[in-house]
Amino acid sequence: MGERTLRRDEFYRVRRQRLWNMYWKKNRGSDIFMPNGFREYPEEIYDLFLSLIDHDGKVIDLGCGNGLMLRHLLTKSKYRLIPYGVDFIEESIRQAREVILPMYAENFKVGNIVDIDLGANSFDFIFFDPYNVHSDDMQGMIDKLLRACKSGGKVIFYTYKDVIKVLRLLKIFRLKWIGWVGDLLPQDIANRLKRIDHHEVSVGVYKA
Repeated sequence: MGERTLRRDEFYRVRRQRLWNMYWKKNRGSDIFMPNGFREYPEEIYDLFLSLIDHDGKVIDLGCGNGLMLRHLLTKSKYRLIPYGVDFIEESIRQAREVILPMYAENFKVGNIVDIDLGANSFDFIFFDPYNVHSDDMQGMIDKLLRACKSGGKVIFYTYKDVIKVLRLLKIFRLKWIGWVGDLLPQDIANRLKRIDHHEVSVGVYKA
């Protein structure tokens, strides 16, 4: 049975345990790539996200791992950014607070993103992977994201999941990845996204 066919409470329990096993079961804390699902620094992907930042502001990554992507944005962007992150794996948030972005330790929270209050007009850039949310919570989560995004800001929907699963076959057969994060979202939202195709990540950008 796939994760997305599980009941809501079971979905989050199974997902958290699966990700903890992947990222922390064999991680003694020195590997900063593993809590983000990578074996080496994903500079090309992070630069793609960087290209979407077009003004100063607050940026939050919902399902941030240890905050490695946020650190990339802060250190590489010409704009002044304040990072925030939420993840339900305690070890990842601890690494974000103590190793990756200790000067912003208070901005990183442990929790399920569906339970976090994002407020209204709170963030300029919101990064969100729809695979982190059960289908029963999707519409409510999107409503919360749009409410939290400031005017002129962006909600950046992205996912690595399908890409990682098929990337080896794509390379073997020299095929171009044409996955689209909008397939995971309600149609009215998907229709309003700017589509970005990349061979390792599927991205859709909603501009408020």
